[in-house]
Amino acid sequence: MSVPVMRMGLVGFADERQLRNLLATRNRNLQWECSQFMDADALWLNGENAQPLRGNMVRIPSPDPERSATILNLKEIDRPTAFTLPIGNDYFTPPLAFDPHRVEQVADVLGQFESELLATAVDLTLAAAISARRHDLSSESYHLNVHGKLVAIFSVTGQIGFAPQLTPHDLAQAEWAGRPAAGADLPAHFRRTTMSHIMWNYVMRNVDDLLPSRYRRGTMYWRRMPAVPAKWVREEHMMLISILSTGPQTVGSLVDQTGLAEESVCQLLAALYFGGSLTTDPRKAGPARAAGEKLRTDEEWPSSIMSSFVSTVPPRPGKPPTSDMPTVPAPLEEPRRK
Repeated sequence: MSVPVMRMGLVGFADERQLRNLLATRNRNLQWECSQFMDADALWLNGENAQPLRGNMVRIPSPDPERSATILNLKEIDRPTAFTLPIGNDYFTPPLAFDPHRVEQVADVLGQFESELLATAVDLTLAAAISARRHDLSSESYHLNVHGKLVAIFSVTGQIGFAPQLTPHDLAQAEWAGRPAAGADLPAHFRRTTMSHIMWNYVMRNVDDLLPSRYRRGTMYWRRMPAVPAKWVREEHMMLISILSTGPQTVGSLVDQTGLAEESVCQLLAALYFGGSLTTDPRKAGPARAAGEKLRTDEEWPSSIMSSFVSTVPPRPGKPPTSDMPTVPAPLEEPRRK
């Protein structure tokens, strides 16, 4: 089983080699890699240079004098965070700190992070399995069972539920059983998320080509803003969204207009595809925006896994849409011809 990879942001360190080596040797529960601050699942901050500010704010200077310092509100930060020892300011007591030279403390802090990120790891495990099986998924919903116990349910219309305390290892062993749309009802105690959320997160971590071939080779149309948190949408996504919303596009035309590499464009488009933003059917396209018209980003839309399964009207709470479901379930992506 491939172990999910979590991303660690390193903030304020002039020499990251030791910290990178510590992360590289961790593979018991999860694997870790370094990433940019905005993409990180967790943060290690340089405690020696940390400067407390008013309230819960803390400033971490950059080792590069040409770059700005990082300022964080420790009460509002949305990911696991720890400071390295020693702490250079006697007036600052971080909520969590560890000595990177002590193996047991490194193991403890990573274990704590991995516990907090368990749901993310489970999401990525299912997303990887869906990606691997995407040519064969033809049922309207699926039940995943481990030793006869139901551990997860997902629907091609986007709803997903996980049993409490499910681990990536358990999920990787699950047996899959296709079900009709009625089988997508989620038990009340299951953790809930959406296909858009888990697949967007997975796509933006992987360089594999996950854009369906019909989008890569044909013309695509804009539908709506992606059904994911706004903080997940990068500037590169917004650049594509701005172009797509003015009229039909191809991968080639987007490469020409953005100056991005084709691989990058396809990765960004794959995220937008799973976010429910694209279609190859002009009848399902959203209204085009004039080139000089301001792009609207305040629409509220239902989540989806793909355009062909989504109604243009949000369903009533507790009532899944049925009017746009195909009579015969179709795979998420047609197999590529050899």
